[in-house]
Amino acid sequence: MLLLSHRFFAGAIATLALLPWPPALHAGDFTVNPIRLELGANARSGVISIRNEGAVRLGFQMQAMEWTQDAEGKDQYADSRDLIFFPKLMTLEPGDESLVRVGVRNAVVPLEKTYRLFIQELPGPTKETQPEGKSARIGVLIRFGAPIFLAPLKSEDSAEIITLEMAKGTLSLKVRNTGNRHQVIEGIHLRGTDAGGSEVFSLTLADRYLLAGATKSFSATIAADPCSKIADLTVELKTDKLGLKRKLDVTGAMCP
Repeated sequence: MLLLSHRFFAGAIATLALLPWPPALHAGDFTVNPIRLELGANARSGVISIRNEGAVRLGFQMQAMEWTQDAEGKDQYADSRDLIFFPKLMTLEPGDESLVRVGVRNAVVPLEKTYRLFIQELPGPTKETQPEGKSARIGVLIRFGAPIFLAPLKSEDSAEIITLEMAKGTLSLKVRNTGNRHQVIEGIHLRGTDAGGSEVFSLTLADRYLLAGATKSFSATIAADPCSKIADLTVELKTDKLGLKRKLDVTGAMCP
């Protein structure tokens, strides 16, 4: 029989590492605090704490990578020497806590630079094959990418919805970050009203980071019945720093 240990479910947290997390992350057997660093001319370095919350020794390997977004808004990573960090390897006994110190070589930038410090859990005793006669267990190694933001000298926040259209019941929009630092998208709220102003459709799209200068595409499908009742569709995008709003007049030709 194959059993999935609690570490399998903790591993699912790693797939969500790009989300804007609260100040500390609890990933099953260890915690990371804080889960992001803001560096700049006034704060050239910072620390990230890793604590072993489990019952066995844990090992970690750190890797710093530059973080950008491509033309579709998808995250891209590349090797970088911009960050200085120590240690690169860490071993923690149960209950122990240690710090990763992170600094930047050049803290003066006109456009925010973004990185991730990946904290990779290494194989350990819990990952070894179970003794003969015991049920097999799967241990998932967690890899968490802590965002590192290098702030520009003067912050400018601006964004725009550059495309908003609908065809065959599919709403498509593109959002561009025209400022010089990242935006955390807290929600994209869609609200459809009929000719009398009554709400007949609502939906909230979720997302994560929109980096400086990047563009992201979003889409939503509206079924035939609610679509046929919509006269106006309002899109409200809220980030941690600003809000955008745009309206689309809907006609029957746009519906399925």
